[in-house]
Amino acid sequence: MKKFSLSLSIFLSSFYFSQITILPLGTHYYNTYQAAISGNGTIYYTTNGSTPTLNSPSAVNNVQILIDQNKEIKAFLVDGQGNPSAVVSKKYYTGNIPSAAIYFKAPSTWTSGSCVMIDMVNPNSIDGLLIDTLWPGIPMQSTGCETWYKINKNFENANLRFNNCFIYENFPQAISTHLIPAGSTIYYDFTDGEITNPPSCLFLASHENLSENKGVLIKLYPNPVSDILKVNTSRYFQEYEIIDVSGKVVSKNKFVNEIPIGDLTSGNYFLKLKDPYGSLVLLKFIKK
Repeated sequence: MKKFSLSLSIFLSSFYFSQITILPLGTHYYNTYQAAISGNGTIYYTTNGSTPTLNSPSAVNNVQILIDQNKEIKAFLVDGQGNPSAVVSKKYYTGNIPSAAIYFKAPSTWTSGSCVMIDMVNPNSIDGLLIDTLWPGIPMQSTGCETWYKINKNFENANLRFNNCFIYENFPQAISTHLIPAGSTIYYDFTDGEITNPPSCLFLASHENLSENKGVLIKLYPNPVSDILKVNTSRYFQEYEIIDVSGKVVSKNKFVNEIPIGDLTSGNYFLKLKDPYGSLVLLKFIKK
């Protein structure tokens, strides 16, 4: 998993080459928890995001900090020879995570919708679980306003990468943006980049379609499947496509809750569902 490997390498580098570390690695839990600052020397620290000084609270070798609300820890260490380290910092979260609204305007040539990969920065985890968004990421919902798409997620800031939902990243058909830093709300146009003047229809369309995009639960069964793939959902879908691992559409029709797949050869497939508002859902299943 890309993000886990990256986070682990950062942690190991910090452990072996830095004079001071702050743990745990994951920065969000729903319940109260402890963070620990450790190093070989006197640790000076703050928990309100301010820069620590020699007048800040201190302890020798180890500090335990209760995370009972969102806190930004900053600390540095003075070793036995009186040498100060660089200041290290980490934000920790508990309870609810800040909500973020992501808007993306896709090119009109994108016919398969828009997906977004989200690399969370603050917090970098949910209840201690590091998040690894694999290609192509999460399908976004059409707003009904031009070619704008939207998704709501939970983070304070993250790095985003929008793409055309093509199943394989390294195929010529896959189109993607570069990594884009984002805060609580971002409006990003594939052609013009981040903008500050979104169209008024965007807000009207998002409000009107809100009820259509809430509380969606989709279940595929049986999986693996031999003859009939059953789809259990309360959401109204207009059509479906079955896509093989090469990205080829092998079946397409109006949506039904029982989809015949007996003619398919054994292997892995993707079921793409589309509703009347242009929203897409991509699900994986195995044909016996």
